[in-house]
Amino acid sequence: MQDDILQVLNTEQINAVKHEEGPLLIFAGAGSGKTRVIVHRVAYLIRRGVKPDRILCLTFTNKAASEMKQRLMTIVGTSSHRIWAGTFHSFGAWFLRREASKIGYTNDFVIYDESDQKALIAQCMKDLKISRENRAEGIIAWMISMSKDTLRDIDSFDIKLGIDPRPVIQLYEEKKRLSNAFDFGDLLLKPIQILHEHPGLRERYQSMFQHILVDEYQDTNKAQYTLLMGLVGKDKNICVVGDDDQSIYSWRGADVSNILRFKEDFPDARIVTLEQNYRSPQSILDAASKLIANNQFRAPKKLWSDRREDGAIVITEYEDDEAEAEDIAYSIRKLLDSGVDPGNIAVFYRINALSRVIEEAFVQENIPYSVYGGTRFYERREIKDVLAYLRLVANPRDESALTRIINRPSRGIGIKTLDILTDLAKSKGISVIDAMEKALEKGLVKGAGARGIKTFMYIMDDLMQGLSGVEDIADLIAKIMKVSGLEDALEAEIDGPDRLTNIKELEANARGKVDLVSFLEEKALITSMDMDKGKDSVSVMTLHMSKGLEFDHVFIMGLEDGLLPHSRSMETDHALEEERRLLYVGMTRAREKAYLSWARVRALYGKEIYQLPSGFIHEIVS
Repeated sequence: MQDDILQVLNTEQINAVKHEEGPLLIFAGAGSGKTRVIVHRVAYLIRRGVKPDRILCLTFTNKAASEMKQRLMTIVGTSSHRIWAGTFHSFGAWFLRREASKIGYTNDFVIYDESDQKALIAQCMKDLKISRENRAEGIIAWMISMSKDTLRDIDSFDIKLGIDPRPVIQLYEEKKRLSNAFDFGDLLLKPIQILHEHPGLRERYQSMFQHILVDEYQDTNKAQYTLLMGLVGKDKNICVVGDDDQSIYSWRGADVSNILRFKEDFPDARIVTLEQNYRSPQSILDAASKLIANNQFRAPKKLWSDRREDGAIVITEYEDDEAEAEDIAYSIRKLLDSGVDPGNIAVFYRINALSRVIEEAFVQENIPYSVYGGTRFYERREIKDVLAYLRLVANPRDESALTRIINRPSRGIGIKTLDILTDLAKSKGISVIDAMEKALEKGLVKGAGARGIKTFMYIMDDLMQGLSGVEDIADLIAKIMKVSGLEDALEAEIDGPDRLTNIKELEANARGKVDLVSFLEEKALITSMDMDKGKDSVSVMTLHMSKGLEFDHVFIMGLEDGLLPHSRSMETDHALEEERRLLYVGMTRAREKAYLSWARVRALYGKEIYQLPSGFIHEIVS
């Protein structure tokens, strides 16, 4: 009866699928068919008499959950609808719809997303008369989420805000409760609280789910781990699937020790290791295995493949980053000309700032591309803000540019004030920037709005008068960052260092250029290019975004010390090991060939920097 379920599986996969009772840990190496194993295991359990509605399947993304449901439908049929399969957060919401009354909520609660959360925090700061000039709401939102995901107290975060976040967070939680609302962190934290405070209820849910299966277990955080432990019943029928070598999300709370200590949590657990890779040639797997073997905090495994093609991995050194980008673009152009689908090609990098040089090389080679899971370099908020300042310097009548940056960073110029300026400009037939002084003279704008307009007028006057005094556009960009307050504002954001790095990348590109109009036209043409998306374009993304994807040809650029591994990873062994895992993930995305590269000179932080090859390269080739 089970032959149709087992016949497409290898020996290790069959061992995992046929395990019936007790805890099971499946170490699933890259490309080893872990989703197939989960789905076939569920089908096998149902064939063995387990009721579908007593099976709980948890994963991390809606995409993964949807794929799992589709595969279950194909194998199990309509009974798959009775299986509870979804993300941790969707399970938490489902649980709270049933049990929210236990903590004083009604079951018609609303869920605040990240923008709702930040808006409420900003309102709390306003109510507490705390200045928002440092844009602290973003950092406070991160602290709240990380505190709930890791079950750590707010005081444990060593972040200098310039304000005490605790009164803000306290008021935030009070307002949220009054609004009968939960944020994403609550969807994990509140079920944990309820299960802990109501032992009888906990036993009921433990008996409700006879089998629990968890995908990507290496990415679980402390809250998800604690919630799972509260749901596992006396029979301990929990099956977790994951790969410690692909744990790359510690920065958002993931804890690789959860999967590595599974045997400690469940001493009688069975462990199955899936090592046969169905994606890459052996030469790529050998290189990736040499790299990851240098990690000490891991479970040993050795990926192997039936495919023995030689030369599937190439490592190249370049004189500088422009030569690197140009050669990558040229190589991709040759692949496209030979008939390779652009959707089967990807370029990975460690930091977003590296995308600028590769994007411009693609434009020169007329290569269709899309930035996957992110924003193109010239469409990033901080870049568009600086370009808007430059546009306004070049053309004070550019109303679109003015509207974008008149209150960036915040100067107290709200929508109402901007409407007054726009209406006055229209009635007088003048530009909005010219209408500012008249609005002040007529007393049409008062208070914070008037002060903000005066500040903005002073900034623009300073920039326009100083235009002739700067050597090139890079100097003007640096002045904009200082005079406008953008630099201070970005420094206060949680991802500020990365955004400032992007600004430095723009400065480097502008170095030596003096024609502002030509420079802006060049950037506008890149920004407005109607690039194809998805299957008809080359994918460009960070290594973090590449997880779970695969391509025939993978290019990984910028393998230099300080970039990969990142300079911030040098402080601890654990951080360095995660950087190594990050490169491992990138390499194992390749179905046909992986191209790794580094440049001796790279334009970063507004200047040319002499680089050293990443130590990871030596580990791969040694």
